[in-house]
Amino acid sequence: MTGSDSGTGKTIQSVETSLRVVDALRERDRAGVTEIAGALGCSKAAVHHHVSTLCKHGYLERVDGEYRLGLGFLSVGGQVREAQPLYHLAEEDVRDLAAETGEQARLVAEHDGSGITIFRATGERDGRGDRPRMHLGSDEPLYCTAAGKAFLAELPEDRIDRYLAETPLESYTDATVTDPELLREELATIRAEGVAFDDEERYEGVRCVASAVDSPGGELLGAISVSGPTERLSGERFRTELPDLLRNVVGVVELENTYATWTEQFSQS
Repeated sequence: MTGSDSGTGKTIQSVETSLRVVDALRERDRAGVTEIAGALGCSKAAVHHHVSTLCKHGYLERVDGEYRLGLGFLSVGGQVREAQPLYHLAEEDVRDLAAETGEQARLVAEHDGSGITIFRATGERDGRGDRPRMHLGSDEPLYCTAAGKAFLAELPEDRIDRYLAETPLESYTDATVTDPELLREELATIRAEGVAFDDEERYEGVRCVASAVDSPGGELLGAISVSGPTERLSGERFRTELPDLLRNVVGVVELENTYATWTEQFSQS
């Protein structure tokens, strides 16, 4: 799995605290100093110094006495997304997929044991009241989401062993698979069929189908998913039609990537 170096080097405590403040606000949308201090186990005075500094540089903003993430993160996030090969490869295909299905289609990258939404397109059926909206940068567990299980199925057994040893399989709904052996069996099926399912495992009333996207060299680039409410993603549409469509879209993206890679290598020779 991808991720930053998590070595044993020294860290700067004040930076660690600022990042914890940011994480606390990501979880809450907005909060006051007292609530943040309680969540972090810090003094209100210390938290005030951190939020003031982050506000000064545009990474937080103060609204009605509370704080929320600022536009500074949007600039950083846009630059990060532009560096993702999958975004450039598949953005147009995901837009077309959302238009064809009428549902929400996403590009998801794996980072540090989570799935991160790097692009989202919505179809005409994708009403606001249907389900949780996965905004850009949303992170989600791997073991109970379609894109996440598509990622896990790409890993060798020793990496899966490590993931399961390090990750508590928390139950989000009655359908969440929390038995490691059952999850292993499902990953084997995903590996064989090239498509993963989330049948109300993360959110009640929501289903999702996903397939992994690989580079010509076999490197995992990410996954493409389609999600929607159970009343629309059911029966043959959920189990056959959308999986077939996703396999086709992923095949096109991988073929285009292979061609682009071949063309670049040829032009340099």
